[in-house]
This record gives sequence, C-alpha cells and structure tokens, in this order.
Amino acid sequence: MNFKFLRKAAVFSVLFCASSAFVSAGEVLSVDKDFQSPVLSLKGYTKVFVRPLDLNHAKVISPPWIEKSSFHWKVTDKNRDFLRGHFHKAMKEGLTENNGHYTIVEKEGKGVLTVDVKLISFMPYALQEDKDARTKGTGDIHISVQLRDGESGHLIYIYEGTQEIGSEYQPNTEMARLTGGDKLFHRWGKTLRKKLDEANK
Repeated sequence: MNFKFLRKAAVFSVLFCASSAFVSAGEVLSVDKDFQSPVLSLKGYTKVFVRPLDLNHAKVISPPWIEKSSFHWKVTDKNRDFLRGHFHKAMKEGLTENNGHYTIVEKEGKGVLTVDVKLISFMPYALQEDKDARTKGTGDIHISVQLRDGESGHLIYIYEGTQEIGSEYQPNTEMARLTGGDKLFHRWGKTLRKKLDEANK
C-alpha cells in the first residue's frame, strides 16, 4: 500500500531546539506547536529525569482508507506497561550511549531537566488482525513533548506534532511495531543528547 498521498508537500527539518521540533526519526507530517522559551535554555543540565510515557488519554484512530465500523484495535494494560518500559529504556540508551556527560535520575530537583512525553493518538496503517499486510512504517503518532526545569517546573520547550513511525516496508506484527517504536524512542534520546551537547559547549 502506498501512503505517499498522505504526506505534506513540505518536509520539516526536525532538530530539537529553538525553532525546531523534538523528533527526528521518520517523516514529520505536521507541527502544531514548537516553542522555545526566550529566557531559559538547555545550558547547564547534565541530569535528566524522563517521566513515564503518558498514555492515559491516548486514542487509537482508524486511517481514512479503513471503514470505521470495521476498525477495532485492542490495547491492554499489559501493552501500555510494556510500551512505557521500552520507551524509558530506549530514551535512556539514546541519551547516555557513547557519552558520559549525562545521567538519568529517578526524581526531579535542582539541575535536573524533566522530559515529559504524551502520546495523544496512534493511527496504524492496517487492521490489527491483518497479519498478511505489509506497510511502509507502523503508522502515525501524534505526540506532545515538554521540557521543564526539574526544580521550578518552568517550561523550556514544548513541541506537538504528528510523525510516522518507521520508513521501511514491514509486516503488520506486534514485533514490527515494537521495533519501530524502539528505534523512534532511541532517536529521541540521541537527539536530546546532541542538543544538550550543543548547549553545554
């Protein structure tokens, strides 16, 4: 199935700073919010607290080429816990690999950067039960990201937008979706690490 017709004509350059967005893995389909505080920056932060991935109000929505009446997608508490665990692990690896400057901490406080990611919606590219389908990537996710000072709670950066998960054709399986998510989360952590490096030069 070809999903190119869904893509925006303009391709956003996604970095993670001032006039740029948080994510950088997969094609960005839309950017709704992209704000950097004119007062606060990432300079001085070497400790990072990653909040658990917020899935409390996440919705799974049907793609436009599948009738809503035939679209069913079951998500269990076990699925949510599994995804949160993979998110935290992949973010930590992306932030700390090959770099001894940053530490993942377990609570907020002075000198700590708080990362808060909320999954607003997920639009898969095929029916959950369609095991014969192959799709270009896993689907689209709509996320909100906030970076705050861990002591004051003051907002440093906020991003909200929609992005594809993955860019290669793959089978429509739970394992493929998990692998795509891991790569995406890892890239987010790696991108944050690079931007912290730039801010702390």
